Amino acid sequence: MQESTFKSFVHAALLATPLSERLASSSAVVLERMARAAGQTRWFYCADRGHLDAVESELSPGSAVSFYFDQRIKSKIYSPQINVAMNELLVRYGEVLVGVISTNEIEIAVEVIAGRGELLELTSTFDLGARVFYGVFPARDNDGVNAISVALPDRDGVVRPHPH
Repeated sequence: MQESTFKSFVHAALLATPLSERLASSSAVVLERMARAAGQTRWFYCADRGHLDAVESELSPGSAVSFYFDQRIKSKIYSPQINVAMNELLVRYGEVLVGVISTNEIEIAVEVIAGRGELLELTSTFDLGARVFYGVFPARDNDGVNAISVALPDRDGVVRPHPH
């Protein structure tokens, strides 16, 4: 099967949701739970509708993809004050997700942090002004407003259940 055919399946699956309307007024943090990948995830930042094509082209067959619009994963420009908020999440939940946007401005390199020392070590590598993401691992919600989740088809266009 051609890659362009799979991409058209992904595009159709996403168009069947209110995603385009939500991206007209809000950015989204995107979590891809990959199929048959032992719990592997990928994270993306979709600033607006103009970035959706780039995110679509990165998605994998059979993945469960969630777009979060409600800031459960915060997107901020880094400053030392953000460390306080990340520490509070770490104390409250025992771990915090922390990521930094990649040079392509779409993919987010996310790490699960379970200790203050780990958090300090990671944040010491951040440049002031870098886009940073943080929060707790989100549920797969799908209310059409705060979150939109989609099961992507496999390469043959069939949506199959996978243990994401």
